[in-house]
Amino acid sequence: MKFKLTIGKKIGLGFGILIILIMVVFGATYFAVNKGVNTFEQSKEMNSVLVNVITPSKEKISALRLIIKDSKQYAIQWVSQQTKEEEPFKVQLKSIMQNKIPDAVKDIKLLSRNWSNIENSQLFYEVPPLIDSLLISYEVIMTHLPDFASYDDIFAMFYAGPLVDQNGPVSVLASLIDTKLRTLQINFENQEEKLLDDNSKSFNVATETFSKLNFYWVLGALSIILATLVAIFTTKSIVTPVRYLKKILLALGKGIIPNQSARVSNDEIGEMSDALNHLVSGLKKTTSFARDVGQSKFDSLYKPLSDKDELGHALLVMRDELKETERNLERKVEERTEEVVKQREKVQELYKDVRDSIVYAKRLQNSILPTQEKVKSICPQSFILYKPKDIVSGDFYWFEKINNKSIFSIVDCTGHGVPGAFMSLLGSNGLNSALKEGKLSQPAAMLDYLNKSIFESLNKSDITNEVRDGMDVALCAIDHDTLELEYSGANNPLYIIRDGEFIIIKANKIAIGSFAPGEANFDNHKVQLQKGDSVYIFSDGYPDQFGGPKGRKLMYNRFREYLLEISNNPIELQGELLNTRLMAWQGKMDQIDDILVIGLKI
Repeated sequence: MKFKLTIGKKIGLGFGILIILIMVVFGATYFAVNKGVNTFEQSKEMNSVLVNVITPSKEKISALRLIIKDSKQYAIQWVSQQTKEEEPFKVQLKSIMQNKIPDAVKDIKLLSRNWSNIENSQLFYEVPPLIDSLLISYEVIMTHLPDFASYDDIFAMFYAGPLVDQNGPVSVLASLIDTKLRTLQINFENQEEKLLDDNSKSFNVATETFSKLNFYWVLGALSIILATLVAIFTTKSIVTPVRYLKKILLALGKGIIPNQSARVSNDEIGEMSDALNHLVSGLKKTTSFARDVGQSKFDSLYKPLSDKDELGHALLVMRDELKETERNLERKVEERTEEVVKQREKVQELYKDVRDSIVYAKRLQNSILPTQEKVKSICPQSFILYKPKDIVSGDFYWFEKINNKSIFSIVDCTGHGVPGAFMSLLGSNGLNSALKEGKLSQPAAMLDYLNKSIFESLNKSDITNEVRDGMDVALCAIDHDTLELEYSGANNPLYIIRDGEFIIIKANKIAIGSFAPGEANFDNHKVQLQKGDSVYIFSDGYPDQFGGPKGRKLMYNRFREYLLEISNNPIELQGELLNTRLMAWQGKMDQIDDILVIGLKI
């Protein structure tokens, strides 16, 4: 039987030779590379020790030597030159004592954990006690010569002068510290030089090992050339046309119709190519017809590929159905458009009525708020930061004066917007009634009166008609003759800042209108104010506002920090600064509640 070298056999022979050569090259390369990798790993480990331990240790020790030297010079100048406390070299010495020396010692201690040489570790741990002694000498100098006038004190110079003499503690300690650090520095320089030399040797060994791979690379190149020749031979006979047909089919699978036709040869692959070209031509016609139908060109001509062309006949049916559907849709759109226009007009009319009502409610609410002139006549040194969330607000402020006593309050009603505004009307009427009809001026008694008024107004005595609404209140009364402040609160505290410190008077943890009259009473607090005190009452809107880089609440701690930072400014400016900081915190986030803050300067 005549041996026939078929395409399959050619491919098998070529790939068999290729596999054998690859195995040979791979085995030789593996052993060479493995040896080189081990060498590089050792070099990497030495580099790590050099970069992370030896070199940083040497540099830190060198830097500490310079710092000790500078500190010694500054100490000598401190004693020998009569200067003021803010002299640059004195500031530098303080900085060295407080920051540079402690930081340098701390860094070297961290590095020393990785020192392999025990002698270096033992030598270094003798240094910090010496440095502490040196710093004590510096502190003695600063204590006896703190300012310009102290240099005229004979006893101060008597104590400070000998410390910086040639044989004094400063010179001796600095010299001893430098000697030990210099020894350490030389040790690390020697270690660094040795590691660099070992690393160079390892690199040379690895380079020599990898240079032996040239032969194997030549063998690998010959294998690639052989594989290429086999691929070219087989591609000319089968692979090229099959690959082109595959490319067309993959494109069709993705919905892409190729523009070029497949080459038709006189064999089975040629027959496949001819059938595929006929299919592509039919798909192009079908696609063009489908595009016309999609653009509502229902008169476009189309002929199916054959009587059994299911897709072509389905497209013709779809064209007729879409044509009828489009006519029906156009009629329905016209009807719906007319209906939507009528509904929009009704909605716009309703929106205008609702907004007009809210604006009128705003005017009603504004009528209960004291004017700026009235506020200034009662509390001249004051500010009011008032930012309703909506057109109308659930927060309001209240100011009145009886004899020489100023009474003022902030009230935070349940909710905000229109519901809060209605509650604020009840609250304002209740406070006015407590003052005028009840003849009350003590804050706790006024809150008890207000609780009774709100509870009865909301029918809370009738369990079946109970409304769960209430108010948080902070109410203060200041006697301007005695500077005595009386305060009572429902959930809202009182802040007083005196000499940079907070005095916080806590409120009762019950809301106005949340309990029946007689079930509880509000506490009355008295505080003796002093000139320069800053007094603040507020609702929870400011500290509860979301914002900042993480979108969180501002919180009471940060609010108190703001108040402490602005408390020394003029009272009118404090309100502006509070608003500026609030806007910066809030950023682009929405305001979540009504905001009200009142501040007074005594």
